[in-house]
Amino acid sequence: MSGRRRIIWIDDNPGRKSTAVDLGALFINVKDKNVSDEIAALVQRPAPQLVVIDHVLDKTSESTHPFFQRGSTIAEAIKEKWPSCGVVGVTAADKLVEIDLRTKGTYDALFPIQNFAKYFRRINGIADGFSLVARGSYESQRLVRLLKPPKDEAKRLLEALPDDLKKPSQDASVASRLYGWVNHLMDRPGFLFDALWSATFLGLNESGFEKVRPKLVKAIYAGLFSRPDEPHWWSTRLAEILYTQSRPRTNELSWHAGRRLPGIQKRHFSVCYRCKEEFPETVAFPDEASTERHAMHLRCTMLHPLYKRELYCEDIRIMRGE
Repeated sequence: MSGRRRIIWIDDNPGRKSTAVDLGALFINVKDKNVSDEIAALVQRPAPQLVVIDHVLDKTSESTHPFFQRGSTIAEAIKEKWPSCGVVGVTAADKLVEIDLRTKGTYDALFPIQNFAKYFRRINGIADGFSLVARGSYESQRLVRLLKPPKDEAKRLLEALPDDLKKPSQDASVASRLYGWVNHLMDRPGFLFDALWSATFLGLNESGFEKVRPKLVKAIYAGLFSRPDEPHWWSTRLAEILYTQSRPRTNELSWHAGRRLPGIQKRHFSVCYRCKEEFPETVAFPDEASTERHAMHLRCTMLHPLYKRELYCEDIRIMRGE
């Protein structure tokens, strides 16, 4: 294991070695081996930037011992020894929904093994990000600068920064906590929009957004822990680019101006999922249990009962019933 990036992959399925090699990781095969001995030997080495570990380890010599059957148990031991090291779990996609939140929380990230190569760039970014944070001081303004925000967003980001990240600290776990917060910024629209939110902001459906996406490159989030496979855009930069290319008329909002962008036709206009009328202003779930989201009018939605309001963030909403 040499070079600036060091990743270790722990697995009891030797068939995944080729995937680990493609990722640039050192593969540790624990099939039919004593996992506790392997981990004890591993943590005597210099800390890697990242550890990838199979969530289900049921083919080891300790497979009858439930304590050693879960990668999450090993993840906790790794974090105890190497708190500044990122830990990524892998599992079958159908197993993801079976893993409880507490167990998921032992990993910094958890990905399905199917089509795992699509996450390579993101995982490499996690490794580099953990290493970068670990090399510097944990001062709040520096942490925010790592996100490469628009100048007018830096102050608001400092205000939104969780209290435990505002305090100067030499706690090596800050990389994990910062990773969690950056992911929250991407998952909770406000500072950053995903493709559906960006499209809705511009008054477009996702097909229309793909049409204008090349014009929005300067708005893409390219800071710490960005997701190349699932890009996000700074909402304020989207607005800047939009109003430069399509100047707003009197009483117009972004979803009006966006429809005049070059190449946009009526078939690219967004409509409300519930009432089928034009100019939906928000994104909402059809119901509490759904993971699908659609563009909708505010009047066609209500606050999602499972989410609280947050400073500088959009409300999470669900569709109104009949």
